[in-house]
Formats: sequence, C-alpha cells, structure tokens
Amino acid sequence: MKKIFFLLNKLEEFNFQQHLNKYLSDVNVTVGESLPADTNYYDLIILWNYRKILKNISDKKNIILFHSTNLPHGRGWAPIYYALTKGLEYHTISGIFAVDEVDSGNIIVQAKFRIKDNYTAEVLREFDNEICIMLIKKIFEVFNGKEIKGKKQEGSGSVNPRRKLEDNRINLDVKFRDIINHLRACEKNHPAFFVYNNTRYNVIIEPEIKPTFPDDLVIRFFNNSQ
Repeated sequence: MKKIFFLLNKLEEFNFQQHLNKYLSDVNVTVGESLPADTNYYDLIILWNYRKILKNISDKKNIILFHSTNLPHGRGWAPIYYALTKGLEYHTISGIFAVDEVDSGNIIVQAKFRIKDNYTAEVLREFDNEICIMLIKKIFEVFNGKEIKGKKQEGSGSVNPRRKLEDNRINLDVKFRDIINHLRACEKNHPAFFVYNNTRYNVIIEPEIKPTFPDDLVIRFFNNSQ
C-alpha cells in the first residue's frame, strides 16, 4: 500500500478527507505538523499549503508541493487572490519538487482551467484542494513506482508580494465596478472591509448559484518519458 504524509501548518487544516476518500482510498495517509524523521518511509510527502521554509531538502525526490500559479510566474504569496485581481484567464496549479529556494523546484505536473466570472476565492480554493488530491493520484499512476521526474522552471518569472490584513480595505472613493475582483478575491476568514464613521464593515460576497467543478480541466505531466 502506498504511503503519504501531509505536512500541515496546523492539524486543524486537515479538512480534505472527502477528497482522500474519493481519489486515494487505497493509500495509507498520515498527517503531521513536522517533517518525519525518516522521509524515505513515505512514497510521497506533501507540503500542504505549508508556510514555513524547509532547508536541506533539495535532494529529496519524494517531497512535493502544489503552488497555484503557472510557475515560474506568481511565486510567493496569495496565488488565488492575485489570480482574480489580475484578471487571469486561467487558474493553474503546479505540482513541483520542494527545494530550498521557495517555489523553484522542477515542475512535475500542471493542471489548469478557465476562471469564470462567477468564481470567487472560496470557489477556487475548493476546486484547488480537490484537484491537488486528484494530481497525487495521477502522479502515482504515471510513475507507478518509478522515480518521479519533472522539468526545470524556465525564465525568471515573477513573485507575488505577501499581503497584510490592511490590504483588504476597500477604497470608498473607487467605483464599485473597479473593486469587484477585489471582493471576489477576499475570503471569508480574511474578508474585504471598509471603515465608515469609525465603524468597520466586513464585505463577503458569493455567487447566488454555486459553480460546478470545472469541465475544462487539463492535466499535463513534464517527465522526460512523455
């Protein structure tokens, strides 16, 4: 039986059991907040939205992460927020090797789908989580016990800056149409807000009809044999 370890920032972030049941029911899954002492015990170690920087891991061929941009573009922070506010046509998820330099590992696989007008950050994150688990299953299928391979990232790319809570503030002097993407990109746990007469008001939006899972999802592997 395949063995996977999910490295989480906090155990309460383990909220994707339903996707494991759907795609990886035949895999032994362990979760934790620190890297296992024996990393070779696991077929895959997944850095799940992990925010700490790990060192001396570049030689490991079973530690991977998923970054939700078309790498090397959009390294760094808040990829879902920037995908919406930059008006990107596609949302891309890159499965890469974890290396000492953040978001710079070789690309194993990418998945992408068109960003529709009724997608919010909450919607994208829900799709994102499911697709990442789907990609783990695909990695097992494609490599089937062989060494996992990818391709080097090409070009200098770009880096998304880290955002602060204050960055979610709405400028009341801007036309409503010009802040729609900002509203779409802020999530419920860090909502957009404005201050009026010394009172803060949180603004949360959601589409009236919940979007369905993308029907245009494309998955591409970059190992040398394909």
